Amino acid sequence: MANTSPKFGGLVVASLAGVVGTKYLLGGALAAVEATSLSSVLVLDSIPATFAVGTILGLVTGSLVSGFILSRHMAVAVFLGVIALSVPALRAADPVIIVETIGMMLSILYLLVRSPIERIEPANVDDSDSASRHGSTLR
Repeated sequence: MANTSPKFGGLVVASLAGVVGTKYLLGGALAAVEATSLSSVLVLDSIPATFAVGTILGLVTGSLVSGFILSRHMAVAVFLGVIALSVPALRAADPVIIVETIGMMLSILYLLVRSPIERIEPANVDDSDSASRHGSTLR
């Protein structure tokens, strides 16, 4: 079975998901202790929904960084879901949500065109020509 590795574009998309997910997790924590109630840190003005979105974005970040083969589809679905849940804040013209949405839309376009994961085939070493044939212990 082939190994997988993230491409640079996948790491950029993962960083976007990580930053947005962290914002929602911290925003939910601040809202839980009643330190803030800004629309840019809450999803649908709900603390549990905010934590759920932050956690799911964290899962997408981990899947992209680890090279999970289905992370492309996960990222597109989650980004579309976050954009759909952010419609009330978009209608209120919240600048933070607008910038996040533009970033997620660009990421979706990238993910539709290119795969963020590459397959790495193991090296094929010919034993008859390898260093071990000559007594070397290096492999």
